[in-house]
Amino acid sequence: MDLINITLCNHLTELVVSCDHNGIIGYANPAAQRWSETPLEGRPFPALLTPESGHKGELFLEVARRASCQEPTLPWELTLGTATRYTVANFHGYSDNGCIVIIGQVEPGETTEMQHELLQLTSELAEAQREQRRQNRILQQTLHEQQRLLKTIHDLTAPAVPLWEGVLLLPLVGQIDSHRANAIAGELLQRVSAGRARYVILDVSGIALVDTAVARHLIDMAQMLRLLGAQPVLVGINPEIAQTLVHLGLNLFDFITVYSDVQHAVAYVLRKMKEVTL
Repeated sequence: MDLINITLCNHLTELVVSCDHNGIIGYANPAAQRWSETPLEGRPFPALLTPESGHKGELFLEVARRASCQEPTLPWELTLGTATRYTVANFHGYSDNGCIVIIGQVEPGETTEMQHELLQLTSELAEAQREQRRQNRILQQTLHEQQRLLKTIHDLTAPAVPLWEGVLLLPLVGQIDSHRANAIAGELLQRVSAGRARYVILDVSGIALVDTAVARHLIDMAQMLRLLGAQPVLVGINPEIAQTLVHLGLNLFDFITVYSDVQHAVAYVLRKMKEVTL
């Protein structure tokens, strides 16, 4: 392009681009350059466009090579700019003295602003979806960890340990709720019935918290053992558990034998079994 045309094009609001026969940009006026973060000279024409419009831009160049100044191409709608700042323009092109001249008219600003708002909304929606997926992964990991901990606690406390024939030891540790208490009681009663156990030592020293509900579960478990003919022996009572049991207004000594630790409880059971044998 000559100097006069360049001076004129520099003041136009339309996008003016001049390319060689291979589509390499030799000149881009300021209106076109503002849509590229890097200088356009020396780069192919599709560099002005968004990646999605690159192939369509190549096709446009092919048509523009065969067009003339008297009969330029029909308008082509191409998207130019970057992924975060873009607009739509209608381009005409024609070949002139070995150059391809391309002139683009950007759509009205209102349309561009609406496109920016749509892009922002889409970006916010994508971010919200990513955050939702992250929260779902955290929730799944939390649920998996809870299930693993519950299984570990169940494996540690549910089985009653046979000390010898007719005597079972049930160590209770962790947190006791209604569901877990019912599961432990059900398995314990089956072991007592199947093994004809006469004594069951209930060690509550490992329970994290004994409130009124937990104390009631222990009392109910002891009463069920008595109905099956087994003598419950309660060990590991600490001051907090003792206060809770007293507040229930129950006299444990009417149906439960209480000892401070497992060793004394075992000694008691051995003595009672020896008395029965004699």
